[in-house]
Amino acid sequence: MTLYEFIKISDLASDMEALQQRMEALPKPYSVCHRKTPETLNDLTMGELMQLQSIATGKDFLFIPCRLLLSINESRLLKADAVEVLGFVYWVAKEVKRINKLFASTSVPPTPEEKQAGVDRLNFGLFGLLDYYAQRMGITDHEAVEYVPWIRVYKCLDMDAKKVLFERRLRKNLNKNKK
Repeated sequence: MTLYEFIKISDLASDMEALQQRMEALPKPYSVCHRKTPETLNDLTMGELMQLQSIATGKDFLFIPCRLLLSINESRLLKADAVEVLGFVYWVAKEVKRINKLFASTSVPPTPEEKQAGVDRLNFGLFGLLDYYAQRMGITDHEAVEYVPWIRVYKCLDMDAKKVLFERRLRKNLNKNKK
């Protein structure tokens, strides 16, 4: 069955939840339209990752990963094997979720004083992430950060989070010793 046929038939499905679960369980194919699929998404740039993170519609869910990662256009993809395409795009979604968890793990919980001062209003989203890395690395063009591998940005965030936690512990110990 082609992806086009699947799209037409899936609108008639009576149990969408069961269909969703079956699609999520599909294995990642070796290839889609004779294009080898990547082993991981660790080689993505920040710009590519941000495109995958901003997928908002079902159509984008199907077409953006294949266009971005495999250079397959929409018309060719509609003729492709539905199981291959669905297995790939659901694998991409799982990988993006994994990467998002890594980025979330670098978040340092705010102190009560920081909460009181309104630190929660300092969330600037993806632009804030680009700006953070640009400032950290002395890059004046935010667009240049979009070409940096995401894993490099993550490692900088991870190191900085560990430094913040260390500095908090050190201040706490120094204050304790002053008493």
